[in-house]
Amino acid sequence: MLSRKYRIIHREEPLIAIEEIFPCTAFTDEIRVLVDAPSRIHITLLDMNGASGRVDGGVGVTLDEPGCVLDARKAAGIEVRGGDEESRRRVADAARAAKETLGLPGGAEIALHAAARHHAGLGSGTQVALATAAALCRLYERDVAVCDLAKVVGRGGTSGIGTAAFEQGGFILDGGHRFGSPGGKDDFRPSAASRGVAPPPVLARHRFPEDWRILLVTPEVGAGAHGRGEVDIFRTHCPVPLDEVREVCHEVLMRMIPGLVEHDLDLFGSAINRTQSLGFKKVEVGLQHPVVSSLLEATVQAGAAGAGLSSFGPTVYAVGDSGMQDVARAAREVLGDRGGAVLLTRARNSGASVRAE
Repeated sequence: MLSRKYRIIHREEPLIAIEEIFPCTAFTDEIRVLVDAPSRIHITLLDMNGASGRVDGGVGVTLDEPGCVLDARKAAGIEVRGGDEESRRRVADAARAAKETLGLPGGAEIALHAAARHHAGLGSGTQVALATAAALCRLYERDVAVCDLAKVVGRGGTSGIGTAAFEQGGFILDGGHRFGSPGGKDDFRPSAASRGVAPPPVLARHRFPEDWRILLVTPEVGAGAHGRGEVDIFRTHCPVPLDEVREVCHEVLMRMIPGLVEHDLDLFGSAINRTQSLGFKKVEVGLQHPVVSSLLEATVQAGAAGAGLSSFGPTVYAVGDSGMQDVARAAREVLGDRGGAVLLTRARNSGASVRAE
């Protein structure tokens, strides 16, 4: 910090004493870019059969908490501080990818202040990567669309929910990718193993009701499927039965989205509940620790309109309006001595905030 002091004298007597304090960067052209990016719940993939000529597709909701918060300043290389080792590696990888792919003239010193838990089903990898790339683009005054940033950092190749959550927030429906044709995908893979595949088109985006609450419960069990294990699950369990794909799509189009738009919480929640036993979501739920099924059952019995597994878990979400404190208590009882995180939050109807200071 820099400071200066002076006094105003009137008729040889001190009248006012003033001290001004300035940050050291106030007299330089150094800027700091601050990014606040949301996490998301991924409700379900739609079509992991592919007979239609398309694959993937999905629905999800942007979350107000937890989120990814980081700041960045220009530097010659890439330096990351804050967070754990895996978080720092993710930030550094995304920063290098952005710098090299976009031809940026320099690197960045990045401080990671907050991020959602890894491999918990909340999309932390996508948000950290996009937040990092967006920060570098703002630092070096590059205007790059979010969908292009996603390709740069290797996200959005299966689900487009995380990318769309970063860009615009709210409830999102994406249309998946072409399958078995030129320019499309030719096998079943998770986003992390689909580098170079563009994020899918957003077919619908709606504001999530402000008075609906979302409970997140992350039990202390093993991390959700990721890496080679996640790839193997896709290869082993896909394609899923076509009749279940059709029912999932029917639940989303004729029950889940109408329930959302008409603020019919019971209809929305009922569709959430039904999707847990259909298609690829049934596979994801079936691979979880038994405590996940107990949480799904207990939260609905305690008054939630609907409950589901977010992505590959282990995070369970429950949706309701009043009475969600009772639902939270029921979740804690199920967790018992096992422990875990319980967070009552809301949806976020806006995307990431990226600003220069």
